[in-house]
Amino acid sequence: MITGFCIILNDNILYCSNQEKYSLFETILFIEKLIESINPNNIWRLNNVFFKNNGKTERIVIKHIISRDNNIFYCISGQFDTHSEETYNMLEDFHTKVESSYSSIERLTQASEESMFKEMINVSTDLLKIKYESRLKTEEIRHKIANLNQPLTQDNKILYCGISTQGLPIISKLFHPEFFDYLKTNKDEDIIEVFGSKLSAKLATIAMNTAIRADTRISEIHLNDLREERSKILILYGNINGYSLDFIGSTSGNEDILYSSFLKLKQDVSEENVLQDEFGGDLAPYRHLKKYLAQLVKDLKK
Repeated sequence: MITGFCIILNDNILYCSNQEKYSLFETILFIEKLIESINPNNIWRLNNVFFKNNGKTERIVIKHIISRDNNIFYCISGQFDTHSEETYNMLEDFHTKVESSYSSIERLTQASEESMFKEMINVSTDLLKIKYESRLKTEEIRHKIANLNQPLTQDNKILYCGISTQGLPIISKLFHPEFFDYLKTNKDEDIIEVFGSKLSAKLATIAMNTAIRADTRISEIHLNDLREERSKILILYGNINGYSLDFIGSTSGNEDILYSSFLKLKQDVSEENVLQDEFGGDLAPYRHLKKYLAQLVKDLKK
């Protein structure tokens, strides 16, 4: 089921076909801030965002284009199967139809200020719904990962793990700081620690803003890494009794191994007594979790 179309340019939502989904698409703005802070060379492209609410999963598919320091996002939301080719065909059609009418960012920006702009785009999105609705089936968004004991391979790396609650970072741990361009030349432990703390805060902010503004829970963010043809970045969120296990991984092989690692981490961390109670404001009882997470990640490589 298709629920909305959206065009975003930098910090501005130029077009949204469904006002009820406006807050959902706003999530892209928060994710863009995260990408800018850890991806200064523009080598990552936002591809998918997944949400879960009351047992239902919704997805935003995204065509992310960077042109002359402008970020433009063509987005479609709905309950789409992860491996559906028709979803991406529809996204390409949406981009092509808009670009054929507005051939430059300047023309698109100017047109978005005109009263007839939304009506003009609505004609295109209505045609896309007619064309694709029957081709798309509402299916389970992600197939189940059968084996939780798949060891990490060289093609799959855990880059970061952290725990947060209500937008507040509690612990954070970077495992491959050299993967982030900023830290390739800044290897001081204090700088790495600050970078990890800022990353943790941004991930927690995305989760909190999604919950407050869109009344749903973000579960996955997918990005393409342009450094290698098949390389992807996965950002995963796992709910643990009101806490969030925040995870970033890189894969150029079988991404199921990263999902398996994430689920195993979540399963083990969920048993910690300190996560059975609400956060009371004192970070001291949680400090041991940083070493515990590091050991769990080390064990996943065996």
